[in-house]
Formats: sequence, structure tokens, C-alpha cells
Amino acid sequence: MEEMDDKQRAMLEKQARNDELREQEVFMKISTGKHQCSNCDWEYDEVKGDSMMIGGMIKAGTKFDAMPSDWRCPVCRASKDAFVEIAEEIPGFEVNQGYGFGANSWSAGQKNAAIFGGLAAFFVLFLSGYAMS
Repeated sequence: MEEMDDKQRAMLEKQARNDELREQEVFMKISTGKHQCSNCDWEYDEVKGDSMMIGGMIKAGTKFDAMPSDWRCPVCRASKDAFVEIAEEIPGFEVNQGYGFGANSWSAGQKNAAIFGGLAAFFVLFLSGYAMS
């Protein structure tokens, strides 16, 4: 009976550790500065502003939150509430973003460019050795 209790205790400790690790499985999200209309898929970009508005009232660099409350989608006339923020998800746990040389906080595209760019540079360097002879 006592052996069963030890097994149960070990199982409970293991389950508690698994729950703790599951809570850390939160990916970091970075705002892209873009918001998309959920009705017509028109995209507001903070860098560009809203040139479709009559007179171009929303200048480039205007944050979405700073826009007037009566602003509407220029395509379908939906209110600001219908817009969803587009965020980029960074692969890897949020807890681990500070480790290493800073590559943990790179997006998937940046990591791919670094990996395949390095491989291409090595390939060119390797082939240049044959060109020298």
C-alpha cells in the first residue's frame, strides 16, 4: 500500500511539473502596426495612414487607437470596432526570448533568412576556393 502511495506522489509531482511547463507555452506576439477589417479584409497600415479617406484626413504614422471614433472602413463603412489587430507571433516560448545572442526574438522569416543566407554565403565561399586554382 505504501508503494502505491509513492507512485501516486511521483505521478502528482510529474503532473504538477507538466502543468507548470504548459503555462509557460506562451508565444510572444509583436504588433505589426496593421489592422484588418473583419468584414471586407481591407487593411489599415499605420505607416501609410488612410489615403482613401476624402482629403486624406488620416496622415501617415497615425496610430489606430489615435484615430477618431467616428472613422469607418473606406471600403465597407464598418466601424473601428470591426477591425482586428494583425500581430506577428515569434516562435519559441516567451520565457526564453532573452537567452542567447538575440536570435530567439527573431521572427520565422528572419531566422530563415539568417540560416539560408549563411548557407548560401558558405556555398559561394566554398566554390570560390575552386576558382582560385
